[in-house]
Amino acid sequence: MLARVSLIWVNERDGLTRTSTSKTAGRPRRPETDDAILSAALSLFIEGGLAGTSFEKVAKAAGVTRATIYRRWSSREALIARALGRMKERGEEPLGRWQEMPLEALVGAMIEYGPKAWVENDARRLLARIAGSVPDAPELVETFWQVYAEPRRAAFAVIVDKAREEGVLPLDTDAELFQEMLGGAVMYRLLLIPGDNGEAEMRDYMVRLLRQLGLGRVVSKLGY
Repeated sequence: MLARVSLIWVNERDGLTRTSTSKTAGRPRRPETDDAILSAALSLFIEGGLAGTSFEKVAKAAGVTRATIYRRWSSREALIARALGRMKERGEEPLGRWQEMPLEALVGAMIEYGPKAWVENDARRLLARIAGSVPDAPELVETFWQVYAEPRRAAFAVIVDKAREEGVLPLDTDAELFQEMLGGAVMYRLLLIPGDNGEAEMRDYMVRLLRQLGLGRVVSKLGY
């Protein structure tokens, strides 16, 4: 809550003492409270979609009041988008500044960490929830694109640039289409093909997919 405080100042020209008021920041936000809210929101969204992620349910699961959430996020869409953004950030933490890694290390990280993250984050249900929000909650999809997808696409373009510079991919490779083929194939596999999509199965699929997209030489160097 913002506290109002009185300030005394002296006008040097007329010597009059005046009183004014201004706003100062209240108590700082607690990171652990944000973490609890975001974790609860993401779990509820994966479990029940947008309809199952009311502020009331999030507050109960996080052990906070609804007012605490409203002070941080103005809508469910903004809250869920931030939860997705945090998930992305935490998933990339082990890689450090991965944009600066050599091409071979980047591809190796994709093969190693990608399938692991998909399984841990229940990517099949998560993608289904996001896709299911398109007709009724386009603002969520738009926010998801801005917060999660677009920054990742921009960063991923670095991989394609490195591959072109090193002669692994043709110079005329379209980075945007390359990403859409890769991402589209993974989404198709997760959403539409029945059966076990465990970590080992998804890693094998990623290796085969990268070979088909022209990165076979790098994949082979990594021992896959």
